[in-house]
Amino acid sequence: MRDDDNDDTVVRRPRAQFSGDRVGDALDDTVIRAAQTVPGAHDGSATEDTVIRPVAPPFPDGDPLDDTVVRPSTRPADTDLLVGGPTGAEPRLPAAPPEPTTRVPSIRIGDRVLRLDRPVIVGRRPALPRVLRGPTPELVTVPSRSGQVSSSHVLVHAEGEAAVVDDLRSTNGTVVRPAGAAPFRMPAGASNVVLTGTVVEIGDGNVIEVLSPHLRVAPPSGDFPPFPA
Repeated sequence: MRDDDNDDTVVRRPRAQFSGDRVGDALDDTVIRAAQTVPGAHDGSATEDTVIRPVAPPFPDGDPLDDTVVRPSTRPADTDLLVGGPTGAEPRLPAAPPEPTTRVPSIRIGDRVLRLDRPVIVGRRPALPRVLRGPTPELVTVPSRSGQVSSSHVLVHAEGEAAVVDDLRSTNGTVVRPAGAAPFRMPAGASNVVLTGTVVEIGDGNVIEVLSPHLRVAPPSGDFPPFPA
């Protein structure tokens, strides 16, 4: 009996009676023994192994060749990032981010194109409302030398594949020019659904053009998205 035998777990088959031969009876036992640290192993992996070792007569050092080692799975190696495993030569590139699946219209303000995946407030000095419901609107500032554009003039947001223009009780009002129809002035505080091709005038030459929901707007580069063809 060795010092490390105290940590072993013995799985013994039931016997009808004790034969009296302790060595012969012990040969039929199965011992679950914690693995010893392997000399030269510095990664600590051997200390986590479980060794199922049959009981043998008390040899001086035992015979490790008869042991069954149950080793826990290790973390994936760094070579798993290569296509074809460790022998592959082509790196596995990260998957491209999926394109937006929801179609929403876009608007053009000057040289900027904005996708209405969140509301947009346009004005001379736009500010967020005191009470927010849903996504935080994007603030777009436009020049107004004569002051025809109010601080927060209009709010534009998407309803399905259509755009909705809300007049934020502007001082000089908002003019809507639908494609192929007569223009009209929106009452202060009114809301109107606008389709592709509609132009919304807010004063001082500032217009908002409603673009198709099928238009593919490239991701913004910096603060100013590219102007589509």
